[in-house]
Amino acid sequence: MKPAALFQLLLWLLLALPGLAQSSPAIQYRCAPGLSAWLPLPANGKLHLLETDHDLQRTCQVRVYLPASSPAPLWLTLRGIPQSTVSSEPAGPSRHVAPQVWRSARSAALALQPGDWAQARLDMHLPIGSTVQISMEPPADMLAQESRNAQIRSALLTLLFAMGLVSGMFAYALRDATTGWYTGLTLMLALLWSLLSGHAISPTGLAISYPQLSQALLLGSYGLALFTGLRFSLGFTNLQRHAPRLARYLRGLGWLVLGYTLMGLVPALAAWVVHYYNLVALVTMLAMLLPGLISLRAGDFRGGGFYLAGWSPIVLIWCGVLLLRIDLLAGYPAWLGQLSHGLQAMGLLPDWIDTAHVRQAAFLLQAVIFSLALADRAARLRHSRERATMTDRTTGLANRSSFLLEGDQLLAQDNQRARTLVLFDIAGFAAINETLGYDIGDRVLQETAERLRRKLGPNSPLARVGGNQFATLLDDGASAGSLQLLASTLTRQPLVVDEQQVDLRLRLAGALHPAHGNHIELLMRRAEIALGHAKQEKLHAQVYHGALERDLRFQLSLLSALRAAIAQNQLQLYLQPKVVSRTGLVTGAEVLLRWQHPTLGLVSPHDFLPYAEKTGLIVELTRWVLVESLKLAKHWQLQGEPLRLSLNLSAADLADPSLPAYVAEFLQHSKANPHLLTLEITESEVMRDPKLAISSMQALRTLGFQLALDDFGTGNSSLAYLQAMPVSEIKIDRSFVSNCRRNPQGATLIRAIVALSHTLGLKTIVEGVENEEEWHMACDTGCDEVQGYLLSPPLPVAAFEEWLLLNQPYVVPERQTA
Repeated sequence: MKPAALFQLLLWLLLALPGLAQSSPAIQYRCAPGLSAWLPLPANGKLHLLETDHDLQRTCQVRVYLPASSPAPLWLTLRGIPQSTVSSEPAGPSRHVAPQVWRSARSAALALQPGDWAQARLDMHLPIGSTVQISMEPPADMLAQESRNAQIRSALLTLLFAMGLVSGMFAYALRDATTGWYTGLTLMLALLWSLLSGHAISPTGLAISYPQLSQALLLGSYGLALFTGLRFSLGFTNLQRHAPRLARYLRGLGWLVLGYTLMGLVPALAAWVVHYYNLVALVTMLAMLLPGLISLRAGDFRGGGFYLAGWSPIVLIWCGVLLLRIDLLAGYPAWLGQLSHGLQAMGLLPDWIDTAHVRQAAFLLQAVIFSLALADRAARLRHSRERATMTDRTTGLANRSSFLLEGDQLLAQDNQRARTLVLFDIAGFAAINETLGYDIGDRVLQETAERLRRKLGPNSPLARVGGNQFATLLDDGASAGSLQLLASTLTRQPLVVDEQQVDLRLRLAGALHPAHGNHIELLMRRAEIALGHAKQEKLHAQVYHGALERDLRFQLSLLSALRAAIAQNQLQLYLQPKVVSRTGLVTGAEVLLRWQHPTLGLVSPHDFLPYAEKTGLIVELTRWVLVESLKLAKHWQLQGEPLRLSLNLSAADLADPSLPAYVAEFLQHSKANPHLLTLEITESEVMRDPKLAISSMQALRTLGFQLALDDFGTGNSSLAYLQAMPVSEIKIDRSFVSNCRRNPQGATLIRAIVALSHTLGLKTIVEGVENEEEWHMACDTGCDEVQGYLLSPPLPVAAFEEWLLLNQPYVVPERQTA
């Protein structure tokens, strides 16, 4: 038979049997407004619902005829309808209503009767675009597939929410903002997917009862997912470091997305915002790929690779969904449609992209990859923080904690091997910071560290263990001489920092292993004791020995007991007389402090006064001596012996602004005579801060005290300061007297000091006179008063009063003639 005749026969059969068209199921649909005629469903069984359909209040109907010869029961199934309600209605006036036998958040099914029509109606309640899959299936197949799909969706949502909560806990524990942004992204994606998949929208609940709230949740989760995704991308890829300008642009894009989302909450703008929201999302997602590309270009292949691997599936799937639907959307650029057609022609945009399972797989893949990436990032972050806690920022050397840990490990390797822990202290470092600035100080530390590293070599661990201190562990024993040689080698050349020459002076201290300790902390503590002794004695190097620690413990025990000594009346005044050089008249005495300890006996002031000055306890001691001296002077005045007493003030006393007020209050209550007291101030202490010292001296002079400049000639005061000081006496240091024997010009120098003092109207006192020759020398040079062991050593008050009865006036020794 010819082909033409065959075609005519088939056409005749088709026209002759009008019921043939109903012999097999044929699904039809129409949507109003817009389509009034019934159209056959596309071969793939998909009906596209668009966001704009909600704004147009579009209603779609689906109908199907089931032939009477159908051998098995079938259901009319509609999947992907979370935004709609489904109702069954008659297909015609004489048709019955097919019963709705299944309804879930995303699917519905109508039971079909053989030889009859069934018709379903879709009403949209939210502007959510969706692809409705319509088919006729056996009930068992439909129920099995729905069960699998529900389990997949539930597992995905559970995973996303769990990922969000776990990453949130990690973000809080690590104080990591990037992980925090990922937490927000994951939670927003979970909320968005729950809305899109129907888990959060009941067909007869939230979407119908509260459509505006449902739409706000949908837009809010969508916008926040885009915003947090952008911020996460910036932090994860370190874009601020690699491309700061692009980072600024992407931050701005994030705020624009949030602003656009808020516009969608305005009823008058909601339809327009929703219509173009997918385009905004497409642009934003494509922009999110840029940080990963920049990170790869900058050489961060690990971070950039993880980022692109995790983000690309979401971006590509979402872009594919939008491009597949572009022909159905009005108002979008024409070139997007052309791009969609071109990609479909090349096979790069297959239909399976627009399926729920593919989108779910993309979410799952993203979650898994980013979980691994954040775990890797957290491990690297923890490692970097651990390294930061063990490294000194300024010099890049190990810090104290790291040095102690490494030192213990080295000592444990060979516990009997001789090693030396050496401390290096930069002398005068505080002055460098104060005069040249902290930036120069940091550079000095860096240059010193580099010099130590070159000198010690790679086998000796080096660390910065204090503000201006470094430490190392040498492989052999050391002596004070070898340490001093090492210090000389290191400081032979000055440092040059920013064209500024800085003299480097190092003090070294050492502790030996195993002689001075078997673990690193003990060696460190004993090296610090040796360093403290080197500073006190102005030594270049010091190796620890047991006597240093015993002395330190003794001094510390004295200091702790000294506080109690003030309250328990263990302190005593000792007096050394002063005599007029030409007449022998005893005019007064210098007050000296002694401590009568209940168990140690009489403690020398050299054992406790230096440390009292360092701890500030000297101020309390001075106040005690001052009060007791005023009481004694008043007592003598009432007895008819108006002797003058003099006592020393330290630098801490001069710096104490409350001392004049304290003394003034005591004078007011005791009615003591301050004119009987002379306060002696050392010349070197005045020159530490001349303005402060002179101000304090003037305040004390106003109260009525006499002032004296002690140890004159040993400091570096100028005549201008001497003229400005409110002093009435000058005490010439005993070193001038003792030099007169060896140097004949010594007497000439004393004579010049006396002449200068008398010219300024100041009285002169020579201290430290120990023999008759020195007495006569003091008289010959014109000194007004003499003090020293020739007259008497310091005596307790009672012994001094007995001495005074026997030596008032003091018998001036006769000059020996040759």
